[in-house]
Amino acid sequence: MALSPKVIETITQAGRYHDKHGLHLKVTPTGSKSWIVRYQIHGKRHDVGLGSYPAVSLTEARKRTVAMRAQINSGIDPKEKRPSESPIFEQEALNYIERHRAGWSAKHASQWENSLREHVFPTMGPLLVNAVSTADVVRVLDPIWADKPETARRIRNRIWNVLEYSTALGHRQGDNPAKWKGHIENLMGRRRDDTVPLESMPYLQLPHFMRQLDSIGTRQSLCLMFIILTASRSSEAMEAKWSEIDFTRKVWTIPPERMKGKKEHQVPLSDPAMQVLADVGTRGKSDFIFPNKRLSGLLAENALRRLLKKMNEECTVHGFRATFRTWAAEKTNFDFDVCEKALSHTVGNATSRAYSRGSQIEKRRALMDRWAKYAMEKLLPEVREHRPFNQASAMASLVF
Repeated sequence: MALSPKVIETITQAGRYHDKHGLHLKVTPTGSKSWIVRYQIHGKRHDVGLGSYPAVSLTEARKRTVAMRAQINSGIDPKEKRPSESPIFEQEALNYIERHRAGWSAKHASQWENSLREHVFPTMGPLLVNAVSTADVVRVLDPIWADKPETARRIRNRIWNVLEYSTALGHRQGDNPAKWKGHIENLMGRRRDDTVPLESMPYLQLPHFMRQLDSIGTRQSLCLMFIILTASRSSEAMEAKWSEIDFTRKVWTIPPERMKGKKEHQVPLSDPAMQVLADVGTRGKSDFIFPNKRLSGLLAENALRRLLKKMNEECTVHGFRATFRTWAAEKTNFDFDVCEKALSHTVGNATSRAYSRGSQIEKRRALMDRWAKYAMEKLLPEVREHRPFNQASAMASLVF
């Protein structure tokens, strides 16, 4: 029977106590405890120590045992292989993230680490990087290949990058088992990689939804209202800071580092969007407009998804951008370029962009004002006392 921390604490009698995969807990007559791995290779039996308990926990001992078994399965005798020559995949991946963190956004680094912890480390993490095989990569991808194709694509690419990094450091040799072209593509089966639009809400339903959303009155609901009224991406709004708001011009300036295209984007703010800023009540209490409950950082990444689920809505937060774009195309006569720039999309080729450098912000202001008027049209007096936005009163309500 496998050991557990609770059982280990109760063991006092000298002897060896088997866990699994050849891992044993050795207890001396004096009561000291240490880890031993027993294995057989080339017809000979060997014992290798992994350290004392509790300095090396049961979980860590098991990880080291699995890594050692991977070496043995590759024909490598762990007693003859210095551990420093080949780290385990998990440590190599974390080192890779740290090497690149300075050039990434905080969100991108978090996505890298979280995706590896969820999908890769449980199976591949304890393996020595020079022992990772094609079968190991396939074992990671199989559970998500059909149901989460985009996640699977990113995971394969991230494994590939880590192993390329490891090869450059001299920690492994040979072909990269996560290589796509001519390798993994032949093993995983073809997928239809058609772009599937994120679930969006039909624009005819939006005014009724905004009425329901307005009645909730939480920081999450206000953040979602702001996202809808500005047609922004969720990360842009959730990370928005008060310093980015020009209350005089009614403009929100998003810095390049937070934009998908790495270019500054100015968003004209309608009266209802300005009213959301007045209602949220966090200015002077947090740098962020929509901070978490403790005002110490950002809202949880899934906070808005949870809100939509609670409201029994099947659409996604990002899908409201499609709602806006469909409404603009079907219900207005605004130019294509104006609508696309409202979504911070790149318009035209390099030559045309060189001759058209304006942001068309005033044209976009007219578009966003009309969008806000449509989105908020079902909010009745009993839900909220709606009135034209008064800048002086809103500014007075903000805490400095």
